[in-house]
Amino acid sequence: MEQRGHPESDPEFRPLGSIDFEPATCPVCGFDEVGRQLRKKFQDIDLCFGVCVRCGTLYANPRMTTDSLHTVYDSEEFFEGRENNLNYYSFLSGERYLRRTARGRIDRFRDKAPGRNLLEVASAAGFFLAEAKESGFDAEGVEISKPMAKYASDRWGVPVRAGSIEDVELEDESFDVIASWGVMTILRNPAAVMAKFHAALRPGGVWAFNTYDCRSLWGRLFGSRWYILVPNTSQIHNDRTLRRLIDEAGFDLVARRRDRPYASVERLLFVLLSHVSHGVRDKFFERVHFLNRLIIPVRAPDTFEYVCIKR
Repeated sequence: MEQRGHPESDPEFRPLGSIDFEPATCPVCGFDEVGRQLRKKFQDIDLCFGVCVRCGTLYANPRMTTDSLHTVYDSEEFFEGRENNLNYYSFLSGERYLRRTARGRIDRFRDKAPGRNLLEVASAAGFFLAEAKESGFDAEGVEISKPMAKYASDRWGVPVRAGSIEDVELEDESFDVIASWGVMTILRNPAAVMAKFHAALRPGGVWAFNTYDCRSLWGRLFGSRWYILVPNTSQIHNDRTLRRLIDEAGFDLVARRRDRPYASVERLLFVLLSHVSHGVRDKFFERVHFLNRLIIPVRAPDTFEYVCIKR
């Protein structure tokens, strides 16, 4: 298997605590009636998602409690879970393709940024922050996982605050860019976070992010077997509702494209095999770690990248 970062400074993960769930309504519009339900079992955890009849958002009900979210994100099972993963087989072993993806994303918004102060939300191991720093940005991060926040800050020499973006205070008009990759599906109150981003950006500031579309090909094709339906997912937007939220938050959408990250062949197979049983997938992955060295560009069938400008 490929070397994971710096072994002597791997994140100091915490033991996984109990995972509890609570009743929820649609986090976008607050409605509680669904037209379609999707049920699945993930690592012996029963999950239920429904499509809101009012705004079309796919959301979890029940959803993970806030305390459980913190214990999950602090655990090895989330980022480096291997066969017992709650999301990633191994996040740290993806450094090469995640940094290459980051470089492309930075190139696409660099010329739109009015200045060089950048915040990444959900910075994880800090691979995007490292690339932003090398590209000349004054970068900092917010990361809900305390072990990952410390790891990223120590390794890359950038400030990373540990905490949920829904709780962390951001100073008004203090950033030129806010990047939030993989964040929209885990928010409890998306509209409130968008308002926070808008207030924290300077006039003309850039908000760049990516997210899934619940009406995408894979969302329709795989249903309850869709790989993004995991315990920490709160909601998955559809493009029409998301565009409305972006506009109401005071942003102009200036670019939308199908997400085109880089990934290892191992990562692609992991995603594809997430649509079958974990037992089948995990037996396969015991034999194919060498495929993590093979990196290719991917045209994501269910994920889109957005670039927005503060009005």
